[in-house]
Amino acid sequence: MSKSVFVNSENKVVFTCPQCTKSKTADVSKFLDQKSDSQIKVRCRCGHVFQVTLERRKFYRKKTMLHGFYTLENASKQFPITVVNLSRRGLEFKTSQSHLRKVGEKLLVEFRLDDQKKSLINKEVVIRRIDKNNIGAEFCFQDEYDKILGFYFF
Repeated sequence: MSKSVFVNSENKVVFTCPQCTKSKTADVSKFLDQKSDSQIKVRCRCGHVFQVTLERRKFYRKKTMLHGFYTLENASKQFPITVVNLSRRGLEFKTSQSHLRKVGEKLLVEFRLDDQKKSLINKEVVIRRIDKNNIGAEFCFQDEYDKILGFYFF
């Protein structure tokens, strides 16, 4: 099983051995040429070998199963969605059926977090990726992030 580790702005990663819990910082620049996340094997000084996935995202992405809906700008019809992951910059959601959406199109998404307050999130997003019924979208207004979603990731 591979554990994700985040690559910092200097292309360095902190590896922590699951066997002995010792940590080591290493430059991983040579593994970052690929378009997708890289999986590498790490050998600890204790001799334990483990596999990690180099995560190049700038922000942590939290897996979720949050139900909500989206609407088109200036429209009233709602389409049900399930938010499958959420980050500081955006989200990925699934729809129950294919819709004729396009990359670059703006939508309004609404869903409730699974926190104690069941906080309502109502955001404008722009579609960045479409894969069948999965849509990846970026929040249009990043400055509101801390007020609305700030504590959810911790």
